[in-house]
Amino acid sequence: MDGERQRIKIAEACGWVDIRAEVDWLPGELTGIFTWQHPTKEGETKYYINRKPVPNYLYDLNAMHRAEKILKLGLRNRYDAELSLIAERDYCFIWETSAAQRAEAFLRTLDSWIEKNKI
Repeated sequence: MDGERQRIKIAEACGWVDIRAEVDWLPGELTGIFTWQHPTKEGETKYYINRKPVPNYLYDLNAMHRAEKILKLGLRNRYDAELSLIAERDYCFIWETSAAQRAEAFLRTLDSWIEKNKI
């Protein structure tokens, strides 16, 4: 599963809507994925005048930490198990896992992970 697809899937799970890919003209920006809308806590949709970048979940542990917060207790247990398997596969401790490894565990927990050979 490529990185942009992972970012979009995680963003959708976190409530981002109307995610659009655009050309990035700003130097130093990592990607051209932006969103125009994000639901508020009350369930309403807030419209942004300016584009807001989707978090770079694969490189930002803080963004992944915010994403992990949406997992309820049952899913949190499954996430911990998935992360443990990934850490074992990649020969590292759980507390050493990268944002990309956490993103993979997150998507596997939500049954949204697509193996590369199945695309």
